[in-house]
Amino acid sequence: MNIMRQEFKQEFKPFIIWTIGIGFLMFGGMVKFIGVSGTDTAAMAGFMSAFPKAVLALFGMAEADIETFGGFYAILQFFVMIAIACYGVHLGTNAVLRESNYKTYEFLFTKPYSRTRILGLKLAAGFLYLLLICILNAIFSYSAPALYGIMNDISMNMILFPIAVFLVSLLFFACSALISVWLHSPERAVQISYAVLLLTYAVSVVFDMDERFEILRPLTPFKYFRASELIDGKISYIYFAAVVIMTAICITAALHLFRRKDLKAV
Repeated sequence: MNIMRQEFKQEFKPFIIWTIGIGFLMFGGMVKFIGVSGTDTAAMAGFMSAFPKAVLALFGMAEADIETFGGFYAILQFFVMIAIACYGVHLGTNAVLRESNYKTYEFLFTKPYSRTRILGLKLAAGFLYLLLICILNAIFSYSAPALYGIMNDISMNMILFPIAVFLVSLLFFACSALISVWLHSPERAVQISYAVLLLTYAVSVVFDMDERFEILRPLTPFKYFRASELIDGKISYIYFAAVVIMTAICITAALHLFRRKDLKAV
Protein backbone atom coordinates (compact mmCIF):
# COMPACT_ATOMS: atom_id res chain seq x y z
CA MET A 1 0.00 0.00 0.00
CA ASN A 2 3.02 2.32 0.41
CA ILE A 3 3.54 2.04 -3.34
CA MET A 4 -0.05 3.04 -3.99
CA ARG A 5 0.19 5.91 -1.52
CA GLN A 6 3.33 7.18 -3.23
CA GLU A 7 1.60 6.97 -6.60
CA PHE A 8 -1.31 9.01 -5.24
CA LYS A 9 1.14 11.62 -3.97
CA GLN A 10 2.95 11.84 -7.31
CA GLU A 11 -0.28 12.30 -9.27
CA PHE A 12 -2.11 14.65 -6.89
CA LYS A 13 -0.95 17.93 -8.46
CA PRO A 14 -1.77 16.86 -12.05
CA PHE A 15 -5.17 15.67 -10.81
CA ILE A 16 -5.94 19.10 -9.32
CA ILE A 17 -4.88 20.85 -12.54
CA TRP A 18 -6.99 18.56 -14.75
CA THR A 19 -9.97 18.89 -12.39
CA ILE A 20 -9.80 22.68 -12.50
CA GLY A 21 -9.71 22.51 -16.29
CA ILE A 22 -12.79 20.26 -16.46
CA GLY A 23 -14.64 22.46 -13.98
CA PHE A 24 -13.79 25.60 -15.93
CA LEU A 25 -15.01 23.94 -19.15
CA MET A 26 -18.34 22.91 -17.63
CA PHE A 27 -19.16 26.10 -15.70
CA GLY A 28 -17.80 28.36 -18.42
CA GLY A 29 -19.72 26.39 -21.02
CA MET A 30 -22.98 27.00 -19.20
CA VAL A 31 -22.35 30.75 -19.33
CA LYS A 32 -21.90 30.38 -23.08
CA PHE A 33 -25.17 28.44 -23.33
CA ILE A 34 -27.06 31.29 -21.68
CA GLY A 35 -25.85 33.54 -24.48
CA VAL A 36 -26.67 31.00 -27.19
CA SER A 37 -30.15 30.28 -25.83
CA GLY A 38 -31.00 33.98 -25.97
CA THR A 39 -30.20 34.15 -29.68
CA ASP A 40 -32.93 34.15 -32.34
CA THR A 41 -33.57 30.52 -33.34
CA ALA A 42 -33.76 31.18 -37.08
CA ALA A 43 -30.58 33.26 -37.01
CA MET A 44 -28.72 30.56 -35.06
CA ALA A 45 -29.92 27.84 -37.46
CA GLY A 46 -28.70 29.89 -40.42
CA PHE A 47 -25.38 30.52 -38.71
CA MET A 48 -24.79 26.83 -38.04
CA SER A 49 -25.86 25.75 -41.55
CA ALA A 50 -23.19 28.03 -42.99
CA PHE A 51 -20.43 25.83 -41.55
CA PRO A 52 -19.17 22.86 -43.62
CA LYS A 53 -20.01 19.44 -42.20
CA ALA A 54 -16.30 18.77 -41.65
CA VAL A 55 -16.00 21.79 -39.34
CA LEU A 56 -19.07 20.74 -37.33
CA ALA A 57 -17.68 17.21 -37.05
CA LEU A 58 -14.32 18.56 -35.87
CA PHE A 59 -16.00 20.16 -32.85
CA GLY A 60 -18.49 17.38 -32.14
CA MET A 61 -21.45 19.39 -33.43
CA ALA A 62 -22.49 17.12 -36.30
CA GLU A 63 -25.36 15.43 -34.45
CA ALA A 64 -26.10 17.88 -31.64
CA ASP A 65 -28.41 20.91 -31.63
CA ILE A 66 -26.64 23.68 -29.69
CA GLU A 67 -29.92 25.58 -29.30
CA THR A 68 -31.16 22.96 -26.83
CA PHE A 69 -29.62 22.29 -23.44
CA GLY A 70 -29.19 18.59 -24.25
CA GLY A 71 -27.38 19.30 -27.51
CA PHE A 72 -25.13 21.95 -26.00
CA TYR A 73 -24.30 19.72 -23.03
CA ALA A 74 -23.46 16.87 -25.43
CA ILE A 75 -20.93 19.10 -27.18
CA LEU A 76 -19.37 20.10 -23.85
CA GLN A 77 -19.08 16.45 -22.88
CA PHE A 78 -17.42 15.66 -26.19
CA PHE A 79 -14.65 18.11 -25.27
CA VAL A 80 -14.57 16.70 -21.74
CA MET A 81 -14.23 13.19 -23.18
CA ILE A 82 -11.21 14.24 -25.25
CA ALA A 83 -9.64 15.98 -22.24
CA ILE A 84 -10.15 13.09 -19.81
CA ALA A 85 -9.02 10.59 -22.44
CA CYS A 86 -5.75 12.58 -22.59
CA TYR A 87 -5.63 12.43 -18.80
CA GLY A 88 -6.14 8.67 -19.00
CA VAL A 89 -3.15 8.39 -21.36
CA HIS A 90 -1.12 10.49 -18.91
CA LEU A 91 -2.02 8.18 -16.02
CA GLY A 92 -1.40 5.00 -17.99
CA THR A 93 2.01 6.01 -19.32
CA ASN A 94 3.18 7.47 -16.00
CA ALA A 95 2.20 4.36 -14.06
CA VAL A 96 4.62 2.35 -16.19
CA LEU A 97 7.32 4.87 -17.10
CA ARG A 98 7.77 7.13 -14.05
CA GLU A 99 10.66 5.10 -12.59
CA SER A 100 12.34 4.96 -15.99
CA ASN A 101 12.09 8.71 -16.47
CA TYR A 102 13.24 9.49 -12.91
CA LYS A 103 15.88 6.74 -12.91
CA THR A 104 14.47 5.17 -9.74
CA TYR A 105 13.94 1.58 -10.92
CA GLU A 106 16.55 0.29 -8.49
CA PHE A 107 14.79 1.86 -5.51
CA LEU A 108 11.31 0.52 -6.28
CA PHE A 109 12.01 -2.89 -7.70
CA THR A 110 14.34 -4.04 -4.93
CA LYS A 111 11.35 -4.11 -2.58
CA PRO A 112 10.01 -7.58 -1.63
CA TYR A 113 7.12 -7.38 -4.08
CA SER A 114 6.59 -8.99 -7.44
CA ARG A 115 6.64 -6.83 -10.55
CA THR A 116 3.01 -7.71 -11.18
CA ARG A 117 1.97 -6.47 -7.76
CA ILE A 118 3.96 -3.25 -8.08
CA LEU A 119 2.52 -2.37 -11.49
CA GLY A 120 -0.93 -3.51 -10.36
CA LEU A 121 -0.85 -1.09 -7.41
CA LYS A 122 0.36 1.75 -9.60
CA LEU A 123 -2.37 1.10 -12.16
CA ALA A 124 -4.95 0.86 -9.36
CA ALA A 125 -3.96 4.33 -8.18
CA GLY A 126 -4.31 5.65 -11.72
CA PHE A 127 -7.69 3.97 -12.07
CA LEU A 128 -8.95 5.61 -8.87
CA TYR A 129 -7.82 9.04 -10.03
CA LEU A 130 -9.56 8.47 -13.36
CA LEU A 131 -12.73 7.35 -11.62
CA LEU A 132 -12.62 10.32 -9.27
CA ILE A 133 -12.27 12.92 -12.04
CA CYS A 134 -15.21 11.32 -13.86
CA ILE A 135 -17.31 11.47 -10.68
CA LEU A 136 -16.41 15.15 -10.38
CA ASN A 137 -17.41 15.58 -14.02
CA ALA A 138 -20.84 14.21 -13.12
CA ILE A 139 -21.08 16.57 -10.14
CA PHE A 140 -20.11 19.53 -12.32
CA SER A 141 -22.66 18.43 -14.92
CA TYR A 142 -25.56 18.67 -12.47
CA SER A 143 -24.37 21.65 -10.43
CA ALA A 144 -23.42 23.96 -13.33
CA PRO A 145 -26.92 24.35 -14.85
CA ALA A 146 -28.44 24.55 -11.36
CA LEU A 147 -26.05 27.37 -10.44
CA TYR A 148 -27.11 29.47 -13.43
CA GLY A 149 -30.80 28.58 -13.24
CA ILE A 150 -30.79 26.72 -16.57
CA MET A 151 -33.69 24.35 -17.17
CA ASN A 152 -32.18 20.87 -17.28
CA ASP A 153 -34.56 18.84 -19.40
CA ILE A 154 -32.24 15.82 -19.67
CA SER A 155 -31.48 15.36 -15.96
CA MET A 156 -32.65 11.73 -16.00
CA ASN A 157 -30.27 10.82 -18.84
CA MET A 158 -27.42 13.21 -18.08
CA ILE A 159 -25.53 10.66 -15.97
CA LEU A 160 -24.96 8.54 -19.08
CA PHE A 161 -22.50 11.10 -20.44
CA PRO A 162 -20.02 10.92 -17.50
CA ILE A 163 -20.34 7.13 -17.65
CA ALA A 164 -19.46 7.18 -21.34
CA VAL A 165 -16.54 9.53 -20.66
CA PHE A 166 -15.24 7.17 -17.97
CA LEU A 167 -15.46 4.09 -20.19
CA VAL A 168 -13.69 5.73 -23.13
CA SER A 169 -10.94 7.25 -20.98
CA LEU A 170 -10.50 3.92 -19.17
CA LEU A 171 -9.84 2.21 -22.50
CA PHE A 172 -7.18 4.79 -23.41
CA PHE A 173 -5.69 4.41 -19.92
CA ALA A 174 -5.34 0.65 -20.34
CA CYS A 175 -4.13 0.89 -23.93
CA SER A 176 -1.43 3.44 -23.06
CA ALA A 177 -0.25 1.28 -20.16
CA LEU A 178 0.15 -1.69 -22.51
CA ILE A 179 1.99 0.41 -25.11
CA SER A 180 4.33 1.73 -22.40
CA VAL A 181 5.18 -1.79 -21.25
CA TRP A 182 5.55 -3.12 -24.78
CA LEU A 183 7.92 -0.46 -26.14
CA HIS A 184 11.44 -0.04 -24.81
CA SER A 185 11.72 3.70 -25.41
CA PRO A 186 9.69 5.81 -22.92
CA GLU A 187 9.57 8.77 -25.30
CA ARG A 188 8.29 6.63 -28.14
CA ALA A 189 5.72 4.98 -25.87
CA VAL A 190 4.27 8.37 -24.90
CA GLN A 191 4.29 9.57 -28.50
CA ILE A 192 2.51 6.48 -29.80
CA SER A 193 -0.03 6.53 -26.97
CA TYR A 194 -1.07 10.07 -27.82
CA ALA A 195 -0.86 9.30 -31.54
CA VAL A 196 -3.41 6.50 -31.06
CA LEU A 197 -5.72 8.96 -29.30
CA LEU A 198 -5.27 11.56 -32.05
CA LEU A 199 -5.84 8.98 -34.79
CA THR A 200 -9.06 7.70 -33.23
CA TYR A 201 -10.25 11.30 -32.85
CA ALA A 202 -9.54 11.90 -36.55
CA VAL A 203 -11.54 8.77 -37.39
CA SER A 204 -14.44 10.11 -35.29
CA VAL A 205 -14.39 13.33 -37.35
CA VAL A 206 -14.54 11.34 -40.58
CA PHE A 207 -17.32 9.20 -39.10
CA ASP A 208 -19.44 12.30 -38.41
CA MET A 209 -18.98 13.74 -41.89
CA ASP A 210 -21.16 11.23 -43.73
CA GLU A 211 -23.49 8.35 -42.87
CA ARG A 212 -21.58 6.16 -45.32
CA PHE A 213 -18.71 6.05 -42.81
CA GLU A 214 -20.78 4.18 -40.20
CA ILE A 215 -18.47 1.23 -40.77
CA LEU A 216 -15.70 3.21 -39.02
CA ARG A 217 -17.50 3.29 -35.66
CA PRO A 218 -15.70 0.25 -34.17
CA LEU A 219 -12.37 1.99 -34.86
CA THR A 220 -13.00 5.07 -32.73
CA PRO A 221 -13.93 4.86 -29.03
CA PHE A 222 -15.09 8.49 -29.23
CA LYS A 223 -18.16 7.26 -31.12
CA TYR A 224 -18.89 4.11 -29.13
CA PHE A 225 -21.45 6.11 -27.17
CA ARG A 226 -23.11 8.61 -29.49
CA ALA A 227 -24.55 11.86 -28.17
CA SER A 228 -27.92 11.34 -29.85
CA GLU A 229 -28.30 7.95 -28.15
CA LEU A 230 -27.23 9.20 -24.71
CA ILE A 231 -29.65 12.14 -24.86
CA ASP A 232 -32.43 9.62 -25.52
CA GLY A 233 -31.35 7.58 -22.50
CA LYS A 234 -29.72 4.79 -24.49
CA ILE A 235 -26.24 3.37 -24.13
CA SER A 236 -24.80 0.71 -26.43
CA TYR A 237 -24.40 -2.47 -24.41
CA ILE A 238 -22.33 -3.97 -27.22
CA TYR A 239 -19.72 -1.23 -27.02
CA PHE A 240 -20.02 -1.17 -23.22
CA ALA A 241 -19.02 -4.82 -23.17
CA ALA A 242 -16.37 -4.25 -25.84
CA VAL A 243 -14.71 -1.52 -23.75
CA VAL A 244 -14.70 -3.71 -20.62
CA ILE A 245 -13.23 -6.68 -22.52
CA MET A 246 -10.57 -4.63 -24.34
CA THR A 247 -9.60 -2.89 -21.10
CA ALA A 248 -9.24 -6.21 -19.30
CA ILE A 249 -7.13 -7.61 -22.16
CA CYS A 250 -4.83 -4.58 -22.20
CA ILE A 251 -4.31 -4.57 -18.42
CA THR A 252 -3.75 -8.34 -18.28
CA ALA A 253 -1.28 -8.18 -21.17
CA ALA A 254 0.55 -5.23 -19.58
CA LEU A 255 0.93 -7.07 -16.28
CA HIS A 256 2.12 -10.23 -18.05
CA LEU A 257 4.66 -8.46 -20.28
CA PHE A 258 5.96 -6.33 -17.42
CA ARG A 259 7.22 -9.42 -15.61
CA ARG A 260 9.73 -10.01 -18.43
CA LYS A 261 10.46 -6.40 -19.39
CA ASP A 262 14.10 -5.31 -19.37
CA LEU A 263 14.03 -2.51 -16.80
CA LYS A 264 16.55 0.20 -17.54
CA ALA A 265 16.69 3.75 -16.24
CA VAL A 266 17.30 5.81 -19.36
